[in-house]
Amino acid sequence: MMKYKDLLARYPDDPALLYAVGVLEGRVIAGEKIKQASKRHISDLRRIEDDDNFQYIYDVEEAQKINKFATLLKDVSSGEPFKPSPYQQFILSMIQGWRNPDTKGMRFKNIFISMARTNGKTQVLSAYSLYNFLFGQPNMNRQLAVSSIDISHTKPLYEYMKGNWIKLKDGVFKKIGKDWQIEYNRNEMRINSQSTSMKRLSAQSSDSDGDHYTTGIVDEYHLFGQGQRDFISAMTSGMVQNPLAQMFYISTAGLDPNTPMFEDYKRYSKYIENENWNEIDKDLVLIWEQDDKDETFDPETWQKSNPLMELPLKRKQLIEGMVTEREAKASQGLLSEFIVKNMNMWQNAKENAFLPLDLIQASIIDDFKMFGRDVFIGFDFSQTNDDTSVAFVFPYLDAQGNQKYHLYQHSWIPLSKAGSIEAKEQRDNINYRDVQAKGFATITRDRFGLIDEDEVFNWMLNFIEMNELNVKGILYDQWGTGGFIRRLDEVKEEYLIIPVRQGIKSLNEPTKFLQNMFIKHNITMFDDQAMQQALVNAVIVSDNNGIKIDKNTNTQKIDVADAIVNALFEGQFYYTDFTNVEEKATKSPFGNMSNDEINDYFLNGFSF
Repeated sequence: MMKYKDLLARYPDDPALLYAVGVLEGRVIAGEKIKQASKRHISDLRRIEDDDNFQYIYDVEEAQKINKFATLLKDVSSGEPFKPSPYQQFILSMIQGWRNPDTKGMRFKNIFISMARTNGKTQVLSAYSLYNFLFGQPNMNRQLAVSSIDISHTKPLYEYMKGNWIKLKDGVFKKIGKDWQIEYNRNEMRINSQSTSMKRLSAQSSDSDGDHYTTGIVDEYHLFGQGQRDFISAMTSGMVQNPLAQMFYISTAGLDPNTPMFEDYKRYSKYIENENWNEIDKDLVLIWEQDDKDETFDPETWQKSNPLMELPLKRKQLIEGMVTEREAKASQGLLSEFIVKNMNMWQNAKENAFLPLDLIQASIIDDFKMFGRDVFIGFDFSQTNDDTSVAFVFPYLDAQGNQKYHLYQHSWIPLSKAGSIEAKEQRDNINYRDVQAKGFATITRDRFGLIDEDEVFNWMLNFIEMNELNVKGILYDQWGTGGFIRRLDEVKEEYLIIPVRQGIKSLNEPTKFLQNMFIKHNITMFDDQAMQQALVNAVIVSDNNGIKIDKNTNTQKIDVADAIVNALFEGQFYYTDFTNVEEKATKSPFGNMSNDEINDYFLNGFSF
């Protein structure tokens, strides 16, 4: 149990410490990630005294100063004086109070804040932005920007900031307004005497390359796809040599997990869960979310994702509205949307989704030894627009003797239709360059942007040989794979090569098998975005013969998932005596036995 009585004596008026202690003592209802953030604040306060390598300090006066400034503003919903709630004071204190004495700037360079909608996160960031616009560092040439997927999503934060300044300049800061020559319009605020500005930027149409921002904000981060990575990189690249710069990412969780925000969420979650705070000393991560989907039906826990419920009046209003919203979404079959937006939990919210996101994420492991294992290989081939994918399905027993399957894949990425890798990434919402760097994909080098069949063929055989895999079967969609399969049949006669018809009647069993194995937590795989996106994109279609997977639009890639299902057409029977293979007629007295099986037949019972 953490001890903090001496810290309370040393920092008696620290809003962040008071909130953290409230969380850890259970007086503030909070989820695991906020409990960890509270532990971190206390741990870091001790590191100031105990860790000679810890270079940061905590300035309570600065933490109090930003909170006092916030009380000068107006609440955007009521027009009354803004009184930051304890959680909002926690945010402002953590951002402003932790300092780097060497640079004279803020400790935290990347700030990731996430909570359910309508909890005041935009208002609290607008207060911080206005404070830094007026009184931030450096004294001259401060460049601030609020950005989002389009210009309309930057309006709330900018308008809160501008509206409060209009009131301040006619009141407490009348002298500043007169002396500093502060101007503003619909898209920009400027302090001409200090060469300082606050701009609105659109990730889809603004150029963020030329400026060197001291404060950058990405609002509604969940809306950013892989195609907006370059926009964010352009903002952050200008901050590299600025020790005073900060970048904020604020948002509720999203409906599509194949986004940069979800990748950041996963990465940060690992640090938080393992208490590896020292490895992200310059990153502040504050995530208010429910700990379990079952809490959707327990309003007493909703403060975990809706921190504004710490205020009794807000608690009553929010619960009443959210219960109504939950019942409406449930009646429409859209409960996942409520869980995402109101519980701040990432979900695969597609209608008829093949798999929920939590099952996909739960299957990710760090290590798996493939060498020498039995494997079923699924093949899905394309040349122009779709990716070509080879899936490897490894049956194995875990340490407890449970029958499991490990999934692995490699894909080839064509560029002929998209024209460039940047356009392909934006279209498919996959960071292919990162997937390639991790070894799960090959982006075509063909001058026409097509997939080189020879390269796929040689890669697969080399992978099998390098890992000495025992191929139990290669299963493929007949469409467009004739030449590939004929070559394979010529050079590897010993392989069992099985065509799989792509109708529901043929795919129903392996599709249901894969789904059930995920539900039973008997599937494992690496942290491979291409595979995860294919599983997330897959939706179920059905008729009287059963189900199979499909996609809602052509840009939603499911090639990897198709290849996995093909492999499981036969792989599902690995632990049984059943098979989908029809034995070929033969005059041999050994039937269709392989050479190894004939060898074992004669050696059975033989001893020296």
